[in-house]
Amino acid sequence: MTAKSSFTLLLLGLLIMPTLALAQVNFPKQHYYVGMGDSVSAGEGALPVTNGYVYRLYEQGVFAKKQEMDFANIGIRGGRSWDLRDHQVSQLLCAEPEQRPTVVSITVGANDFLRGDLDISTIAKRVVQGIDRLLNNDGTLSLTLATSPVLAPSTDQPCRAIQNVTILVSNYYSLPHPNPEIFQQFDSVLQGFDQALRFWLQHIVVPSGSSIAVVDLYTPSLGRQGLVTIQRRLGFEGPFDFDFHPTNLGHAFIADKFKKAWDSLR
Repeated sequence: MTAKSSFTLLLLGLLIMPTLALAQVNFPKQHYYVGMGDSVSAGEGALPVTNGYVYRLYEQGVFAKKQEMDFANIGIRGGRSWDLRDHQVSQLLCAEPEQRPTVVSITVGANDFLRGDLDISTIAKRVVQGIDRLLNNDGTLSLTLATSPVLAPSTDQPCRAIQNVTILVSNYYSLPHPNPEIFQQFDSVLQGFDQALRFWLQHIVVPSGSSIAVVDLYTPSLGRQGLVTIQRRLGFEGPFDFDFHPTNLGHAFIADKFKKAWDSLR
């Protein structure tokens, strides 16, 4: 290679480098979407997990264009209702980023009763207590729900509640267990959770500018095939050894129901 050719390549490289560096633009963000809850929120069952419903809602720009949207998913595998209320809510309220959440999705509660907690009403109540803290932590928490505010460790004062936020909280899809008797037991639990969730939500005072919607996954999932991994190979090993997580199709189904709930509020 001649000296002239080397100089030409070097010059070309210097001209291209600023273009590559400037190709990714950090747009000002006006919205912030946070997914909360258990392994369903975390994407378990999807392959890859970033095909989970929370990620789909962000990737598809359901709540806002991605250039305008900050995003975090703090759902955790094995998460229970008290994880949401006592830990995830504290994380969200006390973090104080410049852009506070404008949309929150929540799916949680199944791990409580799958691990032996049969008090379905109290499970749903803990979920709603978490939502009450998100909306009213530094104001008037519901006396009926009876919970104390989240305090910032540095000041011992209540962390600021979220303002102008839409909270979408779901019930659960039908669990198609092949044993009819066990299926019926689960079905009763799922219906009871839905009813209790709606009952306790009535006790929250929703501040002006914010809104709550229940996303019904249960009713439209009845009789549907392929939504849950229990119906897939190795998804069912025995009556008490099965996988209740959504498949990729199931996560797409859930994302669609959240989108429809969101659209109904617009």
